[in-house]
Amino acid sequence: MGLWQRLLRFIGHPRSSRHLTFAVDAALVHSLQTLAEQERRPASEVAAELLAFALARRDVAEINLQRWRSLSPREQQVAALVCLGYTNRQIAARLVLSPETVRSHVRNVLIKFALHSKAELRQTLADWDFSAWEQARF
Repeated sequence: MGLWQRLLRFIGHPRSSRHLTFAVDAALVHSLQTLAEQERRPASEVAAELLAFALARRDVAEINLQRWRSLSPREQQVAALVCLGYTNRQIAARLVLSPETVRSHVRNVLIKFALHSKAELRQTLADWDFSAWEQARF
């Protein structure tokens, strides 16, 4: 069984997917082989692990995007400013809200993301670019 078929089986694709084809450039193949040699493991095992990791990250990213879309526009503003490192007081001043209202929005954001702290929110969305929110006028 070839590498592609093993990868498809590993990620749970149906048998009909065996007819799928893909192209991998030489640099990627070389990188995979080098990594496999460094780890002293078969390239197919390393490839399967990397693919599984990438698919898991993609699933998490999709879930986070769905959660983001569930936020109200004001909750999105607050979440973006939290991720930019603003304090509740700074967010309140910037959005012309009371600190208690900001705290309430933060709590709602954390609940919708199933998190416990602003630090967890920052970590969860660390790959997101909120720079446009920095210049935005609300």
